[in-house]
Amino acid sequence: MGKKPKYDLVLFILLMVLGFMPMLQGWLHIFPTKPLNGVTLATEKPKFDLDGYRSGAYAKQAEAYTSQQIGFREPIIRFYNQYLWDLYHKTYAKDVVGGKQGWLYYPQSVRDYYGQELLRWHPSTDEAKEKFDQEVKYLNWARNILRENGVELLVFMAPEKSFLYPEFLPDGEKDTTTFNASDYFARRFEETGFPHIEMTRWFQKIKDTVDYPLIPQAGAHWIFPSVYAVDSLSRLMGELKGIHLPKIKIGEAYHTRDRDHDYDNDLELLLNLTFPMKHQYGYYPRHKVRIEHDSTSVKPRVLFIGNSYFWAMQLFTPFKELFENTEFWFYGSTAYYGENLDQTISVTKLNLLEKLLDFDYIVWFTTGNQINKGTEGFAERTLVNLCFNEKDIAPIRIHLIDSLRYDSATLASFEAPFTDSNYKQMLWPKADQIMYSHSERYFPALCSDTLPKIRNPRIKEIMAINEIKKDSTWMWNLSACQTVIQNASFEQVLLMEAYNIIEGKPLMRDMNDPEAKRDRVESLVTDMLQQMRSNPITMQQNQEKAQKNGISEEQQLLLDARWIVNHLIKVGKIQL
Repeated sequence: MGKKPKYDLVLFILLMVLGFMPMLQGWLHIFPTKPLNGVTLATEKPKFDLDGYRSGAYAKQAEAYTSQQIGFREPIIRFYNQYLWDLYHKTYAKDVVGGKQGWLYYPQSVRDYYGQELLRWHPSTDEAKEKFDQEVKYLNWARNILRENGVELLVFMAPEKSFLYPEFLPDGEKDTTTFNASDYFARRFEETGFPHIEMTRWFQKIKDTVDYPLIPQAGAHWIFPSVYAVDSLSRLMGELKGIHLPKIKIGEAYHTRDRDHDYDNDLELLLNLTFPMKHQYGYYPRHKVRIEHDSTSVKPRVLFIGNSYFWAMQLFTPFKELFENTEFWFYGSTAYYGENLDQTISVTKLNLLEKLLDFDYIVWFTTGNQINKGTEGFAERTLVNLCFNEKDIAPIRIHLIDSLRYDSATLASFEAPFTDSNYKQMLWPKADQIMYSHSERYFPALCSDTLPKIRNPRIKEIMAINEIKKDSTWMWNLSACQTVIQNASFEQVLLMEAYNIIEGKPLMRDMNDPEAKRDRVESLVTDMLQQMRSNPITMQQNQEKAQKNGISEEQQLLLDARWIVNHLIKVGKIQL
């Protein structure tokens, strides 16, 4: 009996420790925990004020913040998710739908199979068809203009898991009043002769000939089968340009449990379970893939614009040996470039026209369910930039920005307030979205049913510059010319040479005596100085500019004389 109080004390201490451990863990992070997969939005610590306290807003914010900061949050959530999954086959993960026999799918993929995805993006099936028809027309027009300049455009549609393995989908009722967007695009491409590859139907034919899932049970993307797609893609590329690309040789298959990525269970990871699911974990085939070259094979430059299906394609196929240069624009927003695609830049910071003309092939690709959204502006943006220059586009954009600035709904959609200095930058993306999505309204030349004759005048300039850049000797000669034309950047010299090509003028590449050219420029500057000194108005303006710039009048005079001479050379008024 005398020991009972000791037991009570021990039990009390144990309960206190257990009660305060989550608080201590939240403060000190004593025990390492496995972070949750997926996107977690951090909740800011709320600031106390009487209005928030009275309305109850502070209490809600404090509760949300505390629940995110509590210790052992991650293992508790995983344990609860495991309980829901094991007993009820249920999950709160928004991006995962559980199917039969432990198969997992993206929800949009399931909706696409049952015909429910199309009307999430379009008011009606008629308007969807009208939109899709316009985009197919624009893609064909864009391809024609790009081909005029040696660039080939094609579309690639990656396989859709729900259509490959519908037998494991959760039960549902098909909406027979809609249509399948992927089928519609493929049919319209066939009718118009637009080059494309649709992988779902081909994979449906071969899925029973292999002893492994073409898309894993617990994953959303293909793994090694992506190599078959790259092989088909490279063959189509060769046919379109009449060239021979290096050949992809696939060796015998072997199985491995080595996992250098999460492609085979990326959906399972989003469930955030305590224990792995029971499936053929890590089971997928691997092959030795090699690239064969011969004297006739050509390695092209390829720009891929699309979704995450690209990563398995370049992981399992040695792109460096197949293509001379590869660039990937993830959903057209982030550009991955460099030798290992390890450098990034926002696509909005790139000159779209220059980039489109810098490659031999442009491959726009998507997945079946995502094409319900059409090309997401790619077709319209590409065509507009191929037909119109910035002088045509800028006034429309400015008009839309000024209109949006006073639109109450637009103002409410931004957290940061508009100012006179930032509103143009903030509204630019929204204005472009409206302009390109209603391109026929703002660019009447696109309303025709035939290929527009209008072309962006910068195309010739860009193609001439690209021609120069391919010749290292030419580039070196231009760098020598830069020393002759003082106060001119190399980009300006490059542009000058481009216009020499376009206008059929003598090329700086062929100049024989840089020193004589330099003397000629200095003589022209001396003559210009004499003309400027003889003009009282010019000298008065020169005096004011010198005072403003904080330099001597003679320095200002020399700068202006050189600028005038360089400008006359650039516009072709003076021949060196």
